[in-house]
Amino acid sequence: MDEHFWCIGGGLLQKTVIDAANELDLKVIVTDGSNNCFCKNFADKFFQVDIFDVNGHINLARDLIKRTKIKGVLAAGIDAPITMSKLCEFLNLPGVSSSISETVHDKFKFREFSAKNNICVPKYEIYKENDLKNLTNILDKYTLPFIIKNVDSSGSRGTKIFYSRDKKEEERIAKEAITVSKSRSFLVESVWTGKECTVETLFDKEGIFHKCFITDRKFDYSNGYPIELGLVSPSQLSSKIQEECFTLAENVSNKLGIKIGAAKFDMIITNDGPKIIEMTTRLSGGFDCQYVVPASTGKNVVMAAVMTACGTNFPDFLLENKFNKVCVTGSHWPENGRIKNIKNLEKVKNMEGVEHIFFRKKVGDLIENYSNCTDRVDFIICSGINYDKANKNLEAAISELKIEITNE
Repeated sequence: MDEHFWCIGGGLLQKTVIDAANELDLKVIVTDGSNNCFCKNFADKFFQVDIFDVNGHINLARDLIKRTKIKGVLAAGIDAPITMSKLCEFLNLPGVSSSISETVHDKFKFREFSAKNNICVPKYEIYKENDLKNLTNILDKYTLPFIIKNVDSSGSRGTKIFYSRDKKEEERIAKEAITVSKSRSFLVESVWTGKECTVETLFDKEGIFHKCFITDRKFDYSNGYPIELGLVSPSQLSSKIQEECFTLAENVSNKLGIKIGAAKFDMIITNDGPKIIEMTTRLSGGFDCQYVVPASTGKNVVMAAVMTACGTNFPDFLLENKFNKVCVTGSHWPENGRIKNIKNLEKVKNMEGVEHIFFRKKVGDLIENYSNCTDRVDFIICSGINYDKANKNLEAAISELKIEITNE
């Protein structure tokens, strides 16, 4: 039987997983809830199964193993680490345990774990739908600013920082957080301030910890919503701070008991040092490891993760810098309306430093108020010999690429 690699999710960010598996001469199984997903046509076998449907994946695996050899399973750049862990356990394949994935996927469980293990946490508490009637009294216990957030969703959905009190808006965000959280709950936390970054690490099949990369994350908090404006790779943080981030990541991963697979952290650099906002047991989903880091350093974290998922050691050069560029990312943020036209795309693709342009929205799509990190129209990646040059290339690309909006 041909050996297959199972890629959970069929979006744009999973294409690099398929490419890596193909490079290892593996055929690819893709599962996704959408029958029209981006990667369907790149799969050797495609099955329409929602990425969160654990039982659906296990039932499919039970049938597939009768006639298909499955070498490894990976959910990368997509919020399905629990499905990945459960599937790996059923198939007896390498991967982080489902108990660990479940702990870190649930923001409240991870806060509880952290508090018990002397890992710094903000003031926090979890609430259910029946707590909404007492929401004002609950929030009176918190000093401004505080944040209301989802418990187990991604992309900053159902999340807002409050710098002043607004009873109606507080209730609206709490309800939204409940809606997007599978646990039907919401969190309230005090707010840390500082520069934010992604810290990506990987434990190989021998349990050895690898420092993959750190990317800086730029945010706009002006309307309370944490809207990510762009990334910088490699990180511009001092080497001392970066080492502190990696040390924290390794310590927390060891306390959790991670022996193999990815451990990805969102951290914030406070006056008291790095602190963990949240973490997950999958590779990053913001184009970091798929496109930004390869363009700036030449590292191939995705290939290292695919090989690890197959139970094989990966060569050191996959995580070594092969060149020294700086990559920055940015997006257009047009006014509300419907996209009428996108102009100069082919011209911009050939401009200096432009590495990739990806669109989340297309002509005819509606632009509404930006409230989470998935709302952006496009994602532009530009490089340069240093930060200033990369940023100038990005500004030129954004200026030249025209997104026309109509309110008709």
